Amino acid sequence: MELIGRGREADVYALGEDRVLRRFRDGRPAEHEARVMRWLGAQGYPVPAVHEAAGTDLVMERLHGPTMSEALRRRPWRAARYGALLGRLHRQLHALPAPEWLPRLQADRLQADRLQADRQGADQQGAAVLHLDLHPENVMLTAGGPRVIDWANAQAGPPEVDVAMTFVILRGIVLRPHERLLIRGLLRSMARSSGADRRAGMPAATQWRLADPNLTPAEAGLVRRLQRRG
Repeated sequence: MELIGRGREADVYALGEDRVLRRFRDGRPAEHEARVMRWLGAQGYPVPAVHEAAGTDLVMERLHGPTMSEALRRRPWRAARYGALLGRLHRQLHALPAPEWLPRLQADRLQADRLQADRQGADQQGAAVLHLDLHPENVMLTAGGPRVIDWANAQAGPPEVDVAMTFVILRGIVLRPHERLLIRGLLRSMARSSGADRRAGMPAATQWRLADPNLTPAEAGLVRRLQRRG
């Protein structure tokens, strides 16, 4: 098999022109991600089609096109446009009430219970589906439109945490000065179209991010700086 992608937790192999195999390196089962993606696809959310899942392996549709990150590097003047698209993908996702079987954020660690209760009191909606890793590397720009990948972290909870996670992930990467300007422009545009106030989700998002064992010391330092700012 041809290795065509390598993330922090999984490797992706080509299985011909129309399928890929995503294999977790840490031994986690792929069934949860497959179930989430199948459910989202049935709701009309733009995800790859799932063919099968067994053990650590997930076989799904192969997408053709650049990631949003790759497109941004080629056309940096489109940062605002890509940010608006990222915000709309958040908004579309958070409009979906989470199914009962989807795990909820751990309130004791993420302090998300109060935020969810406040939100329910305001609009009488239940927990939404959260991606918790929805950033430009996980959006593929295909000829048929954007598709969102990597659903291993999906849980149920308040949308503010999901939008805050995107902010924390992107502001918590070590970047060159011109790249930081691009990311800030993208995030400003995302904030206007996401439909959620990321500031309310920052405490939960920074705690979640700092618990990631794949975080480098430099990245952890940037996240702690965001945590102190609140």
